[in-house]
Amino acid sequence: MVNPEGEVVGFIDIGTNSIHLLISRFDPEYGVTPIFQDKESVRMGRSLYSTGRFDQDTISKASITVTRFARTSREMGAEKIIAMATCAAREAFNSSQFIRATSRDVDIRVISGKEEARLISLGVFGPDGPSEKSLNIDIGGGSTEMTLMDGRDTLFSDSLEIGAVRFAYSLGIDCNSVVTNSQYARMRREVRSSSYHAVDLIRSMGYDRVVGSAGTLVALAEMCGARRKDGDTSYILRSELGPLMKEVRSKDSKERATIPGLGRGRTDIIVPGGAIAEELMDLLGIERMDVSTNGLKQGMQIDYMISRGHTVFDTRDSAVLALASRCNYDRFHAESVRRNALSIFDQMRSLALHNMNDDDRNILASAATLHDIGMMVNYPNHHLISQKIIEYSDLQGFTVDEVRDIALIVGFHHKKFPGPKDPRLSGLSPHDSLRVRMCSMMLKMADVLDRHRDSTVTDVSMVMDGMCLRMRITSSDDPSMGIWRIEKLRGDFRKLFGVEISPEVH
Repeated sequence: MVNPEGEVVGFIDIGTNSIHLLISRFDPEYGVTPIFQDKESVRMGRSLYSTGRFDQDTISKASITVTRFARTSREMGAEKIIAMATCAAREAFNSSQFIRATSRDVDIRVISGKEEARLISLGVFGPDGPSEKSLNIDIGGGSTEMTLMDGRDTLFSDSLEIGAVRFAYSLGIDCNSVVTNSQYARMRREVRSSSYHAVDLIRSMGYDRVVGSAGTLVALAEMCGARRKDGDTSYILRSELGPLMKEVRSKDSKERATIPGLGRGRTDIIVPGGAIAEELMDLLGIERMDVSTNGLKQGMQIDYMISRGHTVFDTRDSAVLALASRCNYDRFHAESVRRNALSIFDQMRSLALHNMNDDDRNILASAATLHDIGMMVNYPNHHLISQKIIEYSDLQGFTVDEVRDIALIVGFHHKKFPGPKDPRLSGLSPHDSLRVRMCSMMLKMADVLDRHRDSTVTDVSMVMDGMCLRMRITSSDDPSMGIWRIEKLRGDFRKLFGVEISPEVH
């Protein structure tokens, strides 16, 4: 029987370090909605890279985990379960023993390194690929996938036999203890010798942006972010990574557990993982690497959508609508605010009151849809709750900077409007800070125009009269209370756009 709320599918990613579960609902209106996630650190690579095979305890733990994840998927309505195993299953002599142990509950497909790289980049960049020539580096437990894309075109893709768990248990270095400079240098030499071909090709083709993924890079970004004043964990700088790894490798596992941003389950593999990251950044001249929490399981999800005939779909709109739907948003209010915010944006652009582009317009549109999702918790602070929900959401198709901008615009739309020195803007350039505040002002104006949530404002037209922007509001009901709110924004509006604003009923 088909679920009337949409098809539910369970995706299981069986990696060298962890086994991940993602359960998603596929709805014809909202696209795909992740409804549950789980993870278990099984460390299938520990015995593999020590002995060349999975030991019985590893097979047992992995089998129990996959079986439990399959059962959870079915209990949540999944009629289909897609399970894929990666590097460890590719290399272990007795991987068939593990496959047989789970065959009664789920069919496991062992995928090649190239297929793994394809799915990871699909999860990170979405079905339309990146908007600029971008390199994805995914440092896993057993392998590192590197994919260079320009839009939907894959310019280069490879799977390298270097990984955090592989190095931790195959090089004869005790990574639970202090790692000496010579031992760390040996790890970096291993990276160099295994990656020279890929590095040479990527260097020759060039890139505009680098996005890292998988647990090692997420952990390194968390540690780097914990040292920054703004706490931003969305990127890694090469200038920060060297000093960080020097500190990390000078401690043993127990001491590393006290480092802010590093989880206890990664203390034994963070040094080899960091060595891979640091060497690749040096070899490729990467000064900044943005970090995505998306990866193989999100790629599996998108690949499934494409296999079902969704060859053209807007991942970004789908992700925004799915999040709004999960938060039980007021659809009619959100659509009214979105329509009026974009009308204000377009008219002010045509009047040369700002020079923001269509990318900024799309960010504003997403913020308008999501601006009130925090109301499911409470109203007085719903703007701040909405901001946090967006910051921690899985908005596929957006970069980390775009998610940050959407969250800030939403966080600023209610109560006191922020000045240019607001501490929440401290990590942004003056240009980006101004963009965010301008979009937030437009969202705030559109929101108060639908103050009574009745969609009675049917049109907003703007004309310049000297240094005054006349805002003519057409409404099927008395819009006075909305106009009063806009009048209170005059001072902030003038500081932002350099003109006075005069709202009036048309």
